[in-house]
Amino acid sequence: MISAILALLRRIQTQILIMGKSKYLTVANHLHVGKGTLLWAPQKIRIGTHVYIGKQVHIEANCDIGDYCLLANRVAIVGRHDHNFTAVGFPMRYTPWIGSNRFPNPHIDVKAVIESDVWLGYGVTVLTGTTIGRGSVIAAGSVVTHNIPPYSIAAGVPAKVIGRRFADDQTIVRHEAAIRNGCFSFSERGYDQCVIEPALTPLEKT
Repeated sequence: MISAILALLRRIQTQILIMGKSKYLTVANHLHVGKGTLLWAPQKIRIGTHVYIGKQVHIEANCDIGDYCLLANRVAIVGRHDHNFTAVGFPMRYTPWIGSNRFPNPHIDVKAVIESDVWLGYGVTVLTGTTIGRGSVIAAGSVVTHNIPPYSIAAGVPAKVIGRRFADDQTIVRHEAAIRNGCFSFSERGYDQCVIEPALTPLEKT
């Protein structure tokens, strides 16, 4: 009974955090948004299906987030050009801001792209103008300033590729097929209550 009530409260929490943001926010099914998270963009945030966004995440820039992504606590997606510090005559506090109608910013369309099946570890910062390829893992505390290839493991400031998620391309093909043909359903009651049924091949089941 208590777990059901807590699950309901978590669903309500997500709905409250996305409420009133339809002007710039598009979300698909099975979204979880943690407590204290901020969602804002000068133009558009698109969030795919089965996305988990942790606590105190700050998304303050245009971005696309693919399906099955996991954003840990205190991840930040921020604009590389949020303030035009090259504007002559503007003290830093009043430099033209990305969301200003009075002083239009030429970089207002720039976005970050996080493709599907990506894990952003605790405290990762992603700058706009970057793409994190599908299936990648970004280590905690990293700052993503350049594109990350698919199925990479990246770490550092700035983030650099330090390994591969899977050993070979054949494993990637099997992984993607299993996800494509599997059955998954999120539960606010906790991870062990989620439906997780990968479509494994006969060889993998043995």
